[in-house]
Amino acid sequence: MSDTAGWITFGKERYWQHPDMEQWCHEHVGTGGWSYQTPKTWEGMNGKIWVMHSMFGNTTFDFKEAKHLTMFLLRWS
Repeated sequence: MSDTAGWITFGKERYWQHPDMEQWCHEHVGTGGWSYQTPKTWEGMNGKIWVMHSMFGNTTFDFKEAKHLTMFLLRWS
């Protein structure tokens, strides 16, 4: 079980927006960045509170806190 507050996955049709989404997260959420997968625990993530990862054209944004997921959803979904 993961202690991630939540996540959202976008398909390849939104791939062109990923740089803007990533920049928005840095500016409005805080420390984060690319990861290999959804973290099972945020321990050892070097202070990251959000991550993104991509596979087969789908990109997932994971958030440690529910409020950050909500802010992201309000902006990008």
